Amino acid sequence: MDRFNEKHNRIKDKYEKIIYNCELYAVEERYREAVAYAIKLLVLDVEENNNIKIGNRYIPAFIVKNDIDKLNFFMVEHAVNKFKEISSIQRIRNPLGYLKSLLYNSINETQIDIDSKLRYDNLRS
Repeated sequence: MDRFNEKHNRIKDKYEKIIYNCELYAVEERYREAVAYAIKLLVLDVEENNNIKIGNRYIPAFIVKNDIDKLNFFMVEHAVNKFKEISSIQRIRNPLGYLKSLLYNSINETQIDIDSKLRYDNLRS
């Protein structure tokens, strides 16, 4: 097998593993395709670039590569809910890029956002 096919298969396997972990079948149907595409962009970014633009900052690809392996359904759901919340109050100029950023950021934000909400609702001390 040549190098191109090896790389292609590695990218495809990584993408399929992440999609499986994210249980996209359970994501709201109108967001499934966009989420899958945003994940594909993250995977391709990691393979093709040394630094990945997430929002207004650049993150080393090796960090993004390790982080995206953690993506799961709850993080995707968190990102989609944030997308719906923000898009209801402001126009998003680049919806797919914004969703990609939300997905990446959800990896580390999900727990802290839940904790913050529980504290606000006086359900956690």
